[in-house]
Formats: sequence, structure tokens, C-alpha cells
Amino acid sequence: MTGTAPPFVKKPDGTCYLVICRDGPGAATLRARHLDGHLEHVERHWTRYITAGPFREPGGDALIGSLFLVMGTALEEVKSLMQADPYITCGMYASVEYKEFTNSIGQFIGGKIWESREAIRHRAAGGPPDDVSKGLS
Repeated sequence: MTGTAPPFVKKPDGTCYLVICRDGPGAATLRARHLDGHLEHVERHWTRYITAGPFREPGGDALIGSLFLVMGTALEEVKSLMQADPYITCGMYASVEYKEFTNSIGQFIGGKIWESREAIRHRAAGGPPDDVSKGLS
């Protein structure tokens, strides 16, 4: 599939939030202890996640954190979902960051969300989200 042009797809409804969780001291023990509760939580809410999983240093074996792409209507809603995860409630993470994220291109969304480069040029320059009038679904 490499080398083929990505198809245009409708921009996903809702807002996507990137949640970056970095492990704190003793995380390996806490991760093992709370694995079942964490998996029950993410399985129960799996439709809210674009993707999620642990991360490590390149070439490393040890897990050092987790990344979640979560769909929601508001940041407070996403924080509420995340704060019910046993990995967060047990204090495993030293830090949890929330960022708005735009799903723009890739396999997870099945293509790209812009019809032309001009449709998104204003966003690349830091302009307002004039998506509808610029041909961006």
C-alpha cells in the first residue's frame, strides 16, 4: 500500500484528546498489580479510544508510560473517563498531560481529512479553524 495516495475521508466527529501518561517510581509493580482493573476499564470503554497502549524508549524493554487517543465532547468528559482508570487512581503515573489532537491522516482513520493542501494551509499558519469554508470536512 506504500506509495498510493490516501483517500479523502470525513473528519471524525467530536474532539480527540491525546493523553500522555509518564510512569512514576514503582510503576512496574503498580502496573502489574492493577493490570486486570485497567484492562476491564479500557475494554468497557473501548469505543472511546482511537488507540491506546504503553510506550518505551526506542529499543528498550521497560515500559515508561502510556498513550491514549480518546474521543470526547469536552476535556472534562475525557478527564472523567481517564480518572476512572485504575492505572491513574493508583498513582502509577508521575504525570498526565491532555492535548487536543486532530486525526489528520493514517490507517486508523482510513485516509486523510483534507481534500486539498489549500484547504488546510490556514491551519498550518496558525489560523482559525475555518474548516467548512475551506473544503475540509
